[in-house]
Amino acid sequence: MAAEVYGSLPFDEQIAFFREKVSLPSQAWNDLWQGMHARAFVVAGATKAELLADLRGAIDKAIAEGTTLEEFRRDFDGIVEKHGWSYKGGRGWRTRVMLETNIRTSYQAGRYKQMTDPDTLRERPFWEYRHRDSAHPRPLHVKWDGTVLPADHPWWLTHYGPNGWGCKCTVGALSRDDLEDLGKSGPDEAPDDGTYTWTDRRSGEVHEVPNGIDPGWAYNVGEAAWGRPMVEQALERHAAEGAGAWERLTPGDWRSAERPARLAPTQLPAIRPTDGSGWERAASERAMLMTGGDHVYRVGAWDVPVLVNGPALAARVEAQDAFYLSLLPVALTKPDEVWLAFERLLDTGKVVMRIRAVKAVRVGTESRVAVATAGEGGAIERWEVLEADDLDGINAARVGELVGAP
Repeated sequence: MAAEVYGSLPFDEQIAFFREKVSLPSQAWNDLWQGMHARAFVVAGATKAELLADLRGAIDKAIAEGTTLEEFRRDFDGIVEKHGWSYKGGRGWRTRVMLETNIRTSYQAGRYKQMTDPDTLRERPFWEYRHRDSAHPRPLHVKWDGTVLPADHPWWLTHYGPNGWGCKCTVGALSRDDLEDLGKSGPDEAPDDGTYTWTDRRSGEVHEVPNGIDPGWAYNVGEAAWGRPMVEQALERHAAEGAGAWERLTPGDWRSAERPARLAPTQLPAIRPTDGSGWERAASERAMLMTGGDHVYRVGAWDVPVLVNGPALAARVEAQDAFYLSLLPVALTKPDEVWLAFERLLDTGKVVMRIRAVKAVRVGTESRVAVATAGEGGAIERWEVLEADDLDGINAARVGELVGAP
């Protein structure tokens, strides 16, 4: 079986995606979650650097040279013998999953890079979901086949293929003329097939997963890789420092980044308490955010996409913080600081990436500092608005790498 059957002949963007990953030891596939896989090369149960390097080299050869599954298996057997690795699962299943997963995700990330080129987007601003033959086709993947949506639609953040183990689904770019050829006057309505809950048996975590998508696959591998540069130096440093570096970081990194303890607030006329129309406008903006559906914001010049579901967010924040939700768009799009931290959660042991956007604002005569935290899948996990003199609370959010600041 030739490697090309998973997409097409290897291409530069596909090879670059795979080679820019950082190798990390892991015990299980879900040690890293969703988009973290786009920046890290892991093999479940491979914890030694030398073993991981050899496995990576064999997969790199398969991607770059288009070697067969049989040849990869021969390389795999030699590596296992060399390192005395006792892996879980049968040889046939394990090697197929390793090779197919890396080839298909790298292919889709490379296609994303090509399709989001500005010139390509101008000519082909629509994307089409394309189901590919499978021994056991997933009914919803078949249903989504032929769905056409704008390239920047939030649906692609969770449904850009592959959408599960062994999934061969892909996405194609279309022009307006292509839509007419398909008999469409415009893009389709985004499918809404609901969600299901999945519990991680190792950690006890409960995740909400879109129906039709396997747990851990509800992310856009291209967006996670190319649209969210995650500061390679930070990831490489954490990898080099070992497991301890993934534990929750100690507040205070803002000092080493040479940032002031206090941030200068920005006046926002739209929410001055002395101006009744200002409060009405704030209420209107908050109501707009609270309407159904997802909103996608890009964090400052860093261009990190963040997914916000207003009703879900409002349901889990404090009443005062919910009142200030009209500040969320400006906190994300025009932050004073953007911090990136890779953390191992102390309760579950799972490695996560967190992005924190910090924005100081003046509300009338009062100063506040808003902190928006995005985590799994780029979705907002936490929103809080602190008093300007709550330096402990504010600076507790300023950890990791400072990746964006005026």
